[in-house]
Amino acid sequence: GGLRQGLSRFAQSLGSAPGVKYLRQAARSVTSVGWVVLFSALIAAIVSRAFGWVEAFFVACACLLAFLIAVVWVIVPSPHKVSVRLPRQRIVAGQTAVGEITAENMSDRRARSGLIELPIASSALQFLVPPLPGKGVWSEVFSVVTHRRGLVTVGPARALRADPLGLIRRIGTWSEPVTLYVHPKTIRVPFDATGIHADVEGVTTAKLSSSDVSFHALRDYVPGDDRRNVHWPMTAHIGRLVVRQFEETRRSHLLIVLDLDTDAWASDDEFEIGVSAAASMARAALVDAKEVSVHTQAGHLKTPTPMHAMDSLSGVERVLGAERISALTQRAGTEASQASTAVVISGSRTHLADLHAALTRLPLDMVITGVRIDTDSDFELRTLGNTPVVVAPTLDDFAIG
Repeated sequence: GGLRQGLSRFAQSLGSAPGVKYLRQAARSVTSVGWVVLFSALIAAIVSRAFGWVEAFFVACACLLAFLIAVVWVIVPSPHKVSVRLPRQRIVAGQTAVGEITAENMSDRRARSGLIELPIASSALQFLVPPLPGKGVWSEVFSVVTHRRGLVTVGPARALRADPLGLIRRIGTWSEPVTLYVHPKTIRVPFDATGIHADVEGVTTAKLSSSDVSFHALRDYVPGDDRRNVHWPMTAHIGRLVVRQFEETRRSHLLIVLDLDTDAWASDDEFEIGVSAAASMARAALVDAKEVSVHTQAGHLKTPTPMHAMDSLSGVERVLGAERISALTQRAGTEASQASTAVVISGSRTHLADLHAALTRLPLDMVITGVRIDTDSDFELRTLGNTPVVVAPTLDDFAIG
């Protein structure tokens, strides 16, 4: 055991040595074609040594000479400093983001043309930088076309130096990657709900309270009432203690439960409608200064402002083998017990019985609505038990009032 640990530490120290690190970087710079050329040179040298073939000797020399020329070609690092700028880092699905890539010659000497690669998500754009004079600057505009919601990583930009034969490829990385937030599409959703917290600017409810701000009526005093609520003029008039009674006021707090279970959705388009429905509800509530909580199988999303809510919903994806909608709803109702209104959103593969079971897991004092996205059905407003359920085939059909 001690010997094995000693060898392991020796290998780690050897791997972290500057010379070894440099050799590793150099080896990664050699392309597959370059390794073939080196291997051919080795084979040709062995054949020439073993059989005395002059032709093999010249082949080995030619391969080595080509490789040495490639090393000299790319050994000098690129003089270009590359930067990427995205004026708008937040767009809506379907829009196009415009960016600018800039290359600056950091040396005082003229720089030959170079190739710059800009990764965008899983693809990459390539730009040919023309020869630049000392301290010269070149820039070009590029566009990122989006078709669906998501998080798109742009960059980091990479300056490429390669020999004409493609034996060695040296990459210099510049700038930091930039995240482009592609927000889900939203529509205007009329929404007005009664919240659960006492609030001077809240709306009154049918529940009566002995301490609030909305006066309701007078009633006889009972032991335990706060004497500060005694209405002394009426007490003096009728000869017995009476106290003020109030209606509770509540601040609207919307709980959105978004089902990410892969088995709940029939298609990607259906799931996108569900995310857009959640985003529309969240935006409508936040614009009206209401609190919003969004719960998914992936966790509780940050929604302090409309922008944060859209950023969070941009990155949600379906989860394979996620917990069922009923368990998610029960957990959300417990964690956001202060919510006054709850909207549960799921897909067409969620049976109505399962959706109804999920809705019953929420606290009884919440105003609850179920939403089932089904692109193969017509718009329908039905009732499961005493709970309304909206069946919406498209985003335009989605509205809860």
